[in-house]
Order: sequence, then C-alpha cells, then structure tokens
Amino acid sequence: MARQMRATERAARDVVNTYVRAGLMGRGEANRVIRDGLHIAETSVRQNYAKGWGSALYYGQKVAAAREEFDAAKGPIARRIKGGRLLVTAISAAVFAVVEAEEGPRDGAEQLTPAQAEEVMATVRGVAREAREEAANSRTWYPATA
Repeated sequence: MARQMRATERAARDVVNTYVRAGLMGRGEANRVIRDGLHIAETSVRQNYAKGWGSALYYGQKVAAAREEFDAAKGPIARRIKGGRLLVTAISAAVFAVVEAEEGPRDGAEQLTPAQAEEVMATVRGVAREAREEAANSRTWYPATA
C-alpha cells in the first residue's frame, strides 16, 4: 500500500524535482533534503503564519534574492552554496502556499502564487537597483571649500 503524501511534502518535492531535472542534484540528495529539512521548514512557516508573520511577497522576496545571488555566483563552490540557499527559500515559499491554502488567507493578504510573488519581488528589486545606480551616477561632487 502506497503511503499518503502530505500537501507540504508534495509541494516541496515539486520544487526539488526541478533541481533534479536540471541536473543540479541527484535523486538521493533530493530525498535527503526532504527527509532532513522539510519538517524544519514546515514548522517555522506554520509558526510564523500563526503569529501573523510572513506573506507571499515576503517569501517571494527571499526567493528572488536567493535566485539573484545564485545567478551572480562564480565557481562551483559558490554556486553550490547559493543553490542550497535558493532551494531552502523555494521550499519555504512552496510550504507557505500550502499552509495559506489550508489555513485560509489572512485579512488583507495578497493572493499570489510563489512564482507570481517571486516575479513581483524580482521586479521590485530590479527597479530599486536601477534607482540606486542612477542616484549614485547623478551625484554631483563639489570640491571642499576652505
């Protein structure tokens, strides 16, 4: 008899499977991540949700930042470390989506999927970066007068 898979485990496995298909990790490592880390992610997300913390945009921002760092990483060790962080944040975002669906959305909460939230926050991060660069480039430096 096949065991029933919880919704949070299904969501985490869907995330991990994209990494396996991309060749970034093997099946054994993926199973180990689920076995050793899912309960930690699920517990922290559920506790934060119960306290009123976290939102789809919060987790989307974390995933967008981790993806940006992963894309900027040079070398195999840096990419592996940043890839691990990206995996953890993506699993947390997927678990949040399941918890929000199970518990029901909070009043005033945005109704976004993890992918939509990541896209929104990546755009926000890009616009903020452009504004900082523009501000840094447009500063006029005056020589000190005595």
